[in-house]
Amino acid sequence: MARDVEKFKSAKRSYLIAKEQGNRYEEAMCANVIGDILKNRGEYVEALKWLRLDYDVTSRHLHDKQLLPTCQSLGEVYLRLQDFTNALSSQKKHLELAKEANDLIEQQRANTQLGRTYHEMFLRSENDHFSVQNAKEYFRCSMKLAEAVRENPPVNDSKFFLKEYIDAHNNIGMLEMDLDNLDEAQKILTKGLQICANEEVEEDYDGRSRLHHNLGNVYMELRMWDEARKHIEEDIKICKRIGHCQGEAKGYINFGELHYRVQKYEEALCCYRKALGRAKSMEDEDALAMQIEQNMETVKEAIRVTKTLHTTCLGTRRETGASMAN
Repeated sequence: MARDVEKFKSAKRSYLIAKEQGNRYEEAMCANVIGDILKNRGEYVEALKWLRLDYDVTSRHLHDKQLLPTCQSLGEVYLRLQDFTNALSSQKKHLELAKEANDLIEQQRANTQLGRTYHEMFLRSENDHFSVQNAKEYFRCSMKLAEAVRENPPVNDSKFFLKEYIDAHNNIGMLEMDLDNLDEAQKILTKGLQICANEEVEEDYDGRSRLHHNLGNVYMELRMWDEARKHIEEDIKICKRIGHCQGEAKGYINFGELHYRVQKYEEALCCYRKALGRAKSMEDEDALAMQIEQNMETVKEAIRVTKTLHTTCLGTRRETGASMAN
């Protein structure tokens, strides 16, 4: 955290110096760095201000290719704010610029982001066939591009673009899970973890946490509770170690759901409280906090119903016992 604060102060100092000197490239880059730090803190509204500064400076004074990382950052923050219209606008601009530059790496990243946005739109709808088809199309294109870059890397490095390739497995596996293709999802997500093992990817990699998170969900749906627990716990551990507060909150939501399904209601509430604490520690995660609070109300209602049933059963037994004694 101290390192993050120092990095933030340093980026602000560099931004002010660059602006004063008229160094537009440095000015835009520092604004992007500041926006990224704020994004990782969960301060999405403030992050947008800096990323828009980056966009304005870059679009007025620099080459169009310099807009690629800017559009990617804007798309990601708009998505986290669930502003899907602006997210799609930034992401499509990113893809358009990447195609114009014939940049396969940036095309892959843009397709990934577009897939995630349409996937999120699908999850928040009753039956949005348009969004799910678009999510499929973009995720599959992202996988093909990742494979193409891996086969012909621009540098002599066996691990080049490896993490993007792993993430492509996570995204397709996640979509298959949400379409109830659980066996296919389990196969793709497990392959992603196997690639991590084969390529000796570091343990504290956020892509591993996402694979564990989604496998926890898959095994929960398959009612394989022990396997679900193992992956959920691993997801939470990685997120804690790398300081990924949003990921940790979502991990505890998963853990709460697991306990709820096996009727361990107090344990479920404990997990949801931890999730809520993580969500509220971030500036602009109101939607996540609201979701957790709704989950807690569901668990509390289940506890009330269970107590009522227990009381009713006890009363019935007593009446039966008294009737037999008479």
